Formats: sequence, C-alpha cells, structure tokens
Amino acid sequence: MIKEYNDFLRKKTNIRKYQLETVEEFLKKPYIYVPRKYIDDLGKLIAKLPPHKLTDEEKKSSVVFEFENLDDRDKAKSVLDAENIHYTSGKTLVPFRLSGNVEWGVPFPECENLKDLTFWVWPESLWAPISFTLAYLREKKKEDDLSKWWYDDESEVYQFIGEDNIYFYAIAQTGLFTGLQVPKGEVPNMEKVHLSHIIANRHLLYMDTKASSSSEIKPPTADELLDYYTKDQLRMHFMSLGLSSKSVGFKPQVFMKEEERVGVDMVLKDGNLITNVFNRLIRTCFYAIQNNCDGRIPEGEVSEEIKIMAEKAVLDYERHMYNHEFHRISYVLDDFIRRVNKHWVNNVKIADATGDVEFRKRLISDCFYACKVMAILIHPIAPEGCEMFREYLNVGEELWDWNHIFDPISFYVGDVKKHKLKYLEPRVDFFKKHDCQLAAM
Repeated sequence: MIKEYNDFLRKKTNIRKYQLETVEEFLKKPYIYVPRKYIDDLGKLIAKLPPHKLTDEEKKSSVVFEFENLDDRDKAKSVLDAENIHYTSGKTLVPFRLSGNVEWGVPFPECENLKDLTFWVWPESLWAPISFTLAYLREKKKEDDLSKWWYDDESEVYQFIGEDNIYFYAIAQTGLFTGLQVPKGEVPNMEKVHLSHIIANRHLLYMDTKASSSSEIKPPTADELLDYYTKDQLRMHFMSLGLSSKSVGFKPQVFMKEEERVGVDMVLKDGNLITNVFNRLIRTCFYAIQNNCDGRIPEGEVSEEIKIMAEKAVLDYERHMYNHEFHRISYVLDDFIRRVNKHWVNNVKIADATGDVEFRKRLISDCFYACKVMAILIHPIAPEGCEMFREYLNVGEELWDWNHIFDPISFYVGDVKKHKLKYLEPRVDFFKKHDCQLAAM
C-alpha cells in the first residue's frame, strides 16, 4: 500500500521533495550500515550474519548489509552487538505500536485477551484531525456534514506538520485511513482513497536552536508572543521564512538581551508591509475619495498598467500557493503593494502640480482597484483588517469570491454613481500595530 501511495505522491507536482525522499526511505529493505573502521575481518563477519546482500563500495566509509526481513536484521544486530561493532539501522517499515498502559490515554478496546490498555499517543493523533473537524461541526450544529469535509470529491484537507513527523502522518496515518476505506485484501487505488494533503515544514529554530522540552532556551508560548506582536505581524514573518526548503532561525528581538539586538526586528520588518505600507495606501485612497469624489468611487476603466500589475500578482500568488511556497507569496505581495504605492506617490505629484481633476480621479480609481485585489490576496493572512476594508467599501462577502478577483469595483456595487463608501475618520487604521509598539514610537 505504501508503494502505491508513493507512486500517487510522485504524480503530484506540489509535494515537497524531501517529504517524498523520507517516504521512500521507509520503502527500502531492512538495512544495517557498519563503518569500515569497526570491521577487522569482513569475510568472517559476513559468515556470521543471516542471508543478506552486501554493498561494499571502496569510496564509501561504511559497508551496507541488506536483509529480506526484520527478523534477519534483528539477528544481525545481535551478532554485531556480541562483537561490539557499532552500526546504524536504516529506515524501514516496522510494526506500529498501537497500545500502551498510560492512564490518561484513550481506552483501547478489549481484544486478543488484552484488557485495561489505552492507545499510545501517536495513534490518537492520527485520527485527531477527524475528531477536531467533528467537534467543530457539532459546535456549529452541522454534525451531519462530516462526510462532506472528508469524503466529498470537492474537499481537500490540509495538514501542516514538522519534518520529524513525516513517518507518522504521511505513512502511518495513510495506512490507517486507507485501511478504513479499502476492503481487506484489495489493492488500494490511491486516486480514490480520501487522504489529507500533507505539507511538511522544516524546523523553526528559536534563537537559531531547535526548540524542545529539554532545550536550555525555552521558546515563548503563543500568548507570550502576542504580548508584543500582532497576529498579522507574526503570520507575515512566518510566511517569509521559507520553511519549505530549509530550517530557519526565529529571533524576535523583544526576547533578546539588549546587547544582542543587532539591526531591525525582522518580525516587525515583515509585518510593516501591511501595518505601514498597505495600511497607508488604503487610507490614502479613502481620504482621496472623500476629499475629491464625494465619498463615491470614480467611474472609468482601470488603466492597463494597473491591470497587468494585478494580473501578474494574482497569477504568481496562485502558483506559489499551489506549490506551498509561502515565502514566495510574501515576495509577490511586497512587490505588488510597493509598486502600487509608488504609482500613487509619483502620480499624485503630477495631479497636484497640474490640477488635472480627471487625471486625479483616474489615479484614485486605479489605486482603489489595486487595493481591492490586494485585500483579497491578503485576506487569508490578515482577515480582520481586510474585513474592515470590506466594511468601509460597503459590500458583502462576495468580495472574497476568487472567481471575480479581476472584476472592477462596479461588479460589487452596481452603479458606482449611487454607491457611497463608509466614511473613514482621520487616523483610523485597517491593520493595527501592537499597543506596546505604539507606546515605543
């Protein structure tokens, strides 16, 4: 079944390469790697081991023994232990432990003369996404919708995990879910088995160190981070780190000693794109409409320059989102927002110098359209500020319909001559900074 699953993953173009490599490692036969420096007489050692295939490449520091089954490998380990020879076992599929005796676990059903056991922690976590979904739907009085969420052909469940857990969620969970859906004895068609889509991330290194319960430096909790940074700032920063390809350091300066703080706080720098630049651009557009257009969006076609800019941003965003390259999305947003902001700054000077009313209206219309597209792109990252933009735009939830992302404002409001925006008071922010950051300004 795992081979069929791996072949299925290979057909997908958006599965991370190291995730595939990890899964494939578990498909190998049972291996043992023995460094040459621990072997006095290879021939004598070979004679003592169970049947195996030997790989002895002169340039490699270790020789490799491949066995047909786990029993033979276990016998070989006993031989090596008796000879005091150091070795490393390769990854391969081993029987998965389901039960234990910890009192706080979920009760294990009585079977095979086993009683009073509980599920070991990992099997519990494998069905946890289903339990979470069911609990949420019960809260919303939609318990009957569970099958739609997991089995509908239009549904897709995404699981974000750390790379250390690829075995449990990309292999053990796959076996569990497949076993529940495919009759015993049948070769599964993985195209028809409903599985979650696994997105494995590299490690986030707190102060450049892998964090764990035994680490000397303990990472801050989510609540502690939110004492100094907003949710939006943290999301923007984490998106930019590129955990799809490498482990990256996380160094929020508020948790560093004063003498260790060098340069800017990267959490704030990445967050500034929306709390500073995008926030200022939206406010500028609203104030310009209030001051020059009686609170109504100017009529007229969006300029070709802005259309091309928006189309490129949306298509790049879609491609990177499909490939789960979230750091590239942060680059797309940064480029789009700053280019439109520059477009406003450069052209409003011309409007001020010439007094050309129509030119100013076209500029306002262009930049407001661009802000609409930006809000749709940023909505998954900073929903509250984007919802506030929708509220002041005075339109409904249809704004977030991706199928209409390129449509003009008139699509949402009908007659722009009659549609009035909600009045924006001075110094009102759509994307707010943390109170402690305001105090420091």
